[in-house]
Amino acid sequence: MKYLDYPKEKLSNGNTIEYKRTENGTCYHKETPDKLVELLEELLENRTRITVDYGDIKTGKSWGEEHDITGYIGRSTGNIKIPLLVYNTRSYGGGALLDHCIIGIKTSKGNKELYKI
Repeated sequence: MKYLDYPKEKLSNGNTIEYKRTENGTCYHKETPDKLVELLEELLENRTRITVDYGDIKTGKSWGEEHDITGYIGRSTGNIKIPLLVYNTRSYGGGALLDHCIIGIKTSKGNKELYKI
C-alpha cells in the first residue's frame, strides 16, 4: 500500500495521533495493518455492509462490543479524513472507526469473514 504522507493531529488533551494518508485521502491510524487498510478502502468503494469486531490486536481477544459495530464504511470531512462506521447508505455521519483496534470484519448478510487477525 502506498501512502501520500503521514499527518499528525494534536488533541486538546495534549496527546498526538499519527496517521497514514492513502491515495484517495483517507487517513488511518499509523498502527493499522496495510492489509486492513486495503480492505477498508475496498469496502468504502463497494459500499458493503459489515459487522466489526474490536479487541486487543496483540492477543486477539474481543472486547465483546454489541452496539455501533454494524454499518457501512464512510469518511469524515476536514483536513484529516478518518474512516467512519455509518448506519446506512443515506446516513451523513457516524462514529469514528477504531481502525487500529479491529480484530475481525464480517459481512452483515451471510456472515462471511473478510478479515481476522
